[in-house]
Amino acid sequence: MRRSQRDVAEDAGISQKTLSELENHQASLIDKNLQLVDFYASKGIEFVGEAQVGKPVRHAGAKWAAPNGPDATDAQKAKFRSEDQPVSFGAARALLQKHQSYVAAAIGVSNPTVQNLENSYTRSPVSERLKLWYEEQGVVFTGWGDVKSGRFYGVGVRWADRGEE
Repeated sequence: MRRSQRDVAEDAGISQKTLSELENHQASLIDKNLQLVDFYASKGIEFVGEAQVGKPVRHAGAKWAAPNGPDATDAQKAKFRSEDQPVSFGAARALLQKHQSYVAAAIGVSNPTVQNLENSYTRSPVSERLKLWYEEQGVVFTGWGDVKSGRFYGVGVRWADRGEE
């Protein structure tokens, strides 16, 4: 049975243009996607997750690249971006694809409060409430703190598995 390119593309859930590019070995979305990943990697951002062919990606997210752990030397740590706060509320909001006004209404605070917490994390009842709300939405915060410097490495977010604590 001969099938048209249009039918195959429709059944595969991709555009006919993309299918044509793939069949003709032209630049495809995969190439553009990899180019974008390379760009972010050059800026120190790592995409995280577990991928298997034919299965959904698990634990997808992004974080700042980091040394292997607190035992890294100061020289090794100097090669990576560090943060002065342990969580990134802005990254969590981006993962959820929500506006600040949505998040503010969800936890019962003002937009400027959410904006302030995204710009400068201070441990408080409101920041703890916001962190808990993100975790209830399935966000896992990544990273670790360096006691010696008071800095945080690998700060980012990823999706939790359902049922993960």
